[in-house]
Amino acid sequence: MTEVRLDALCKSFGKTAVVKDLSVTVRQGEFLVLLGPSGCGKSTTLRMIAGLEDADSGRILIDGRDVTGLPPSRRGLAMVFQSYALFPHLTVAENIVFGLRVRRMDRVERDRRLHEVAAMVGLEAHLTRRPAELSGGQRQRVALARAIAARHPLCLMDEPLSNLDARLRHDMRVEIRALQRRLGMTVIYVTHDQIEAMSMADRVVLMRDGRIEQQGTPEDIYARPETDFVARFIGTPPMNLIRLADGPRGAVIAGDDAGLPVLAGPGDGLTLGLRPEQVRLAEALPETGPAGGPATDAGPVRSRSARVVAVDYHGPDTVVSAGIGGQILQVRAAGHVPARMGQEVRLSWSANAVHLFGADGRRRSPSALHPV
Repeated sequence: MTEVRLDALCKSFGKTAVVKDLSVTVRQGEFLVLLGPSGCGKSTTLRMIAGLEDADSGRILIDGRDVTGLPPSRRGLAMVFQSYALFPHLTVAENIVFGLRVRRMDRVERDRRLHEVAAMVGLEAHLTRRPAELSGGQRQRVALARAIAARHPLCLMDEPLSNLDARLRHDMRVEIRALQRRLGMTVIYVTHDQIEAMSMADRVVLMRDGRIEQQGTPEDIYARPETDFVARFIGTPPMNLIRLADGPRGAVIAGDDAGLPVLAGPGDGLTLGLRPEQVRLAEALPETGPAGGPATDAGPVRSRSARVVAVDYHGPDTVVSAGIGGQILQVRAAGHVPARMGQEVRLSWSANAVHLFGADGRRRSPSALHPV
């Protein structure tokens, strides 16, 4: 198994800084996902680890060895590309063992590895075919098999599933994760797809504009986003981010004519965050006053009147979009919700469902939360 350490890594293309002072350690046997929108620097970071791009400054250490200036062939890693990078004129078997042939491995050992990895990824019946005769999922399995056959303890994957349909992506996510655990490889995986990141990673490093916005387990990042960017990026649908304003009795939802406070104290410049699945929806009832007693999971902080502007039925759940004061909140409810466009409904949420972000976009401490 292999540990990777990136120390103050920087990379620019012309005057554009793409990776900025990035430092992270990937533990032995860890499945680490570099996640972020296009242009955030995640693929460039991976290519610097692979040796396909030169770092402007900083260091790359693999098992304590500084490989920053070494060519890819001397870094002891395998890589799976988005485009699969298969030779169209070679058979599946020839593609899998191509790197082993270049290294002049003994033919007996080469054949043994070929049949071992082909069995792992379900390609035994396709070894004589060429890439053009394979489906997208089968081509991806060939690329994976080639990486596994090399037996490098470090594997880099650059958006390997982006060319597959939704069903195949799900199947390949399961297969890749199972193979990684079985083989004990250290994997650094790049994607813009949060579902891939959340379902596969031991740890997620969410990047923005060349820097790390937040890192942690999928559970930590989802439950406690450190910035409003993380809150927007993680979650389907993403977290509701609601602008607050000052009211006579505390912070209110900006634009809400009812003026009912949601937090004690000033609200101007603050943003309230609520996960759609933590907002409850009911038919319109009379306005409520302050909640009696302390708020708990079982008791809403406040009930709010809203008007339905969209209903998206997904089968297992329904996403209802409702407007309050010109701002839209999404509610994710199980099953079919018989809401109608223009219908007046009431939304409520529990005290511990609330997240709060300051004017700088950063999370406010829990002590700043005072539901009323």
